Amino acid sequence: MKKRRLLLALFSIFIIFLGLKAQTLTKEEIKEMLNQIRKEKFDVILPQIMREHQVDMWIQVMREGNIDPFSSNLGSDAGVFIFTDRGGDHIERAVFGYCSDEVRNCGAYDIIVFPKIKIPLTHLPEYRFPLIEFYKMGGTEWPGGPKTELDFRFKGIGKFVAERDPQRIALNYLEKLGSPVLYEEPRLRCDGISYTDYRLLIKEIGDKYSKRIVSAEHLITDFLSRPVKSELVLYKKMRKMIDDSFKKDFERIEPGVTKLKDIRSVRFVVSKNGRRKRYNDVFERGDLICLQGGKQSGGHVDPDWPFGNYHDVSFNYGYILEEGKSEPPAKIKRAWADALKVRKIIETNLRVGQTAGQAFEVLKEKINEAGFIYVNRQIFDKSLDPTKTQVPLDMHAGGGGIYAPRIGPLGPDWQRAMKLPPNHHFYFEYWVYVPMPEWGEGKYLSLQFHDGAIVTDHGVEYYYPPPIKIHLIH
Repeated sequence: MKKRRLLLALFSIFIIFLGLKAQTLTKEEIKEMLNQIRKEKFDVILPQIMREHQVDMWIQVMREGNIDPFSSNLGSDAGVFIFTDRGGDHIERAVFGYCSDEVRNCGAYDIIVFPKIKIPLTHLPEYRFPLIEFYKMGGTEWPGGPKTELDFRFKGIGKFVAERDPQRIALNYLEKLGSPVLYEEPRLRCDGISYTDYRLLIKEIGDKYSKRIVSAEHLITDFLSRPVKSELVLYKKMRKMIDDSFKKDFERIEPGVTKLKDIRSVRFVVSKNGRRKRYNDVFERGDLICLQGGKQSGGHVDPDWPFGNYHDVSFNYGYILEEGKSEPPAKIKRAWADALKVRKIIETNLRVGQTAGQAFEVLKEKINEAGFIYVNRQIFDKSLDPTKTQVPLDMHAGGGGIYAPRIGPLGPDWQRAMKLPPNHHFYFEYWVYVPMPEWGEGKYLSLQFHDGAIVTDHGVEYYYPPPIKIHLIH
């Protein structure tokens, strides 16, 4: 128990350390940070989850051209990744087949089996190589022949598995959990393996080991939902980058001159009479402004986002002061005060060890006890008490996660059945719909928040301060 308290205290000190000044990152620095995360996840998280689920070997199969959103966590969009528990503190990490230079050079893997085949320009290459290499050697197209990549893809894996004789082999397909989201975009889901690759793997390892295969779905969800210190450092730097961009955008706004479309981060603008402005409209005094920065989590493939599967997105609010005024009007201050009260309720009622579903039920009860109305839908309900602020929640896992554990009504039940692990990284996402009778019957103001945080035994801690004040524009 003393050791656990000490670890929590050290982690709290580390969170304070994260408050130090962050600087702009180069591509090389980002690459180094992502590799540090990879190594730390392999050192810390892999032994935990493989032993908790009694898995001796985890095989993650990824095919080039068939995007697996888990790829940036491992460093390549192709290859057969095999993690083996051979005792001790270290999980053996092996990669078979074509994989990225990042994997070969990062130092995170113990074994890399990548045949060095000279590409013949008039005969079939013995192994699949990037097409660009063939062109560099003077080729114009792949040579013909009776064999294909599939004849070589799993070469040597059968012997490798037999030498280690695992009793339980986890493979990246879904069995019970189902898809974490309702729509099929490249997301961090657990079934990136193709049926073709599944059959080839089964053939290579044989009946004895094929019968020992189980789904890796729990390993993948746990691997993604448990952050390490280096991840929090990265999120801190991303949030600092986003916050700096907000400050610059607020400074660019000149009332009566700047148009909404001139500020790319604009999420919405509400005029002093409650009208939602359009992108061709001009910013004016009395406008409440919401800016959005970063990229939403969930494994979207975006070449312009330099942080791989590690995403962060947040909102910030500004208000253009009216002539002769030094603060926003009472109605805006009232809405902001309600938003901060809800944040405090959430901060003081989340604990490690709760399931997401248990946390969800507690929060709904506390929100209602505080005089608000919890609502499941992210839509203002005009049939409810017109004097009370309405509050929906969707506090899903953040960063490179798959939304689970998920504290809120969206998504499948298995996401709410997951426990909040120590230092669980999540998005502090909630709305307040504040009635605004000053604007007319049934009118309201919507404020949304989306700030990265972690859950400890002490409650909620932030790796970057959430907005506590509205930015005032003079």
